[in-house]
Amino acid sequence: MAKQDVNKLSDTCRYFVRLAFLVVKIPFLCCKSLVVSLYPAKLKDISNDIVLITGGSRGIGRQIALEIAKHKPEHIVLWGRGIANLERTAAEVRSLGIKCSYMSCDLGVKEQIYSKAQEIKDTIGPVSILVNNAGVVTGRKIVDSVEEEVEATFAVNTLAHIWTLKAFLPDMMDSQKGHIVTMSSVLSMITMAGLSDYCSSKFSTTGLCESLYWEVEEYPNIFMTSVHPYLVINDMFSALKLRFPRLIPALSEKYVAERTVQAVLTNTSYIIMPRIMYIIVLAQRIFPDSVLLPIYKFLGTDTAMDNFLSPKSSLPKVKSS
Repeated sequence: MAKQDVNKLSDTCRYFVRLAFLVVKIPFLCCKSLVVSLYPAKLKDISNDIVLITGGSRGIGRQIALEIAKHKPEHIVLWGRGIANLERTAAEVRSLGIKCSYMSCDLGVKEQIYSKAQEIKDTIGPVSILVNNAGVVTGRKIVDSVEEEVEATFAVNTLAHIWTLKAFLPDMMDSQKGHIVTMSSVLSMITMAGLSDYCSSKFSTTGLCESLYWEVEEYPNIFMTSVHPYLVINDMFSALKLRFPRLIPALSEKYVAERTVQAVLTNTSYIIMPRIMYIIVLAQRIFPDSVLLPIYKFLGTDTAMDNFLSPKSSLPKVKSS
């Protein structure tokens, strides 16, 4: 038998061995996941962790800071643009007996992110739990969009995630320990009229998180958590009006924070809330547009953003090339 034929046979044998191993492994892992989901997971110890929360001065970020403080991390650092709100949130965290620092940081400016990241490393230590929470929304249709606002949306909602990862992930790799939390949205998987730039920015962060999962796969103690809440009761989407708001009630910031921190402590990689949204997201992938459109209009999601106004003051300044 020629050497070429031997090599070909060897490759074929290796292929079938790997395939057989995969066929056995998949059901085993599925059963293992099912068993784990039926029992309360053990919460990991974060007493030696330094936690950074972007957009930590108010809203969901503030609630995450207060919730994670209950589990006694070594230090919590808050980033945001409103000094007064940062001071208040930091004081609330300290009242729980946890060290808390805050820094004014415009997440729309890459240079500020890198500068403040270095300041944390120099004065506090390496961040081991990164919560990318900061976000902005404009609420305009693409034809009505303002270029500066679109740039600001992507600068904060997408690019800031990349810059913080470049700043902190190498340290996590060096220490073989870390946790990256991506605060996304169900609008990273389903869409609405009037939110094209916002949905695009959130789709991007979901793709980033999923790609990063594979990039850190060789580091068993670096975990990813991607969080996808439905409509949250806060100022960000207060003007959004659905036709049947009681059908799927909006979520409280506290609930979102509790679920997020629970996911971190149990190393859960992916959560959508409320759970009914899993079905809706799946339906969006299965049904054709001709079926989805009448449902979309019946629920009023085609006009939900018609009266939405986002004050320009809520948007950061973005440097353009």
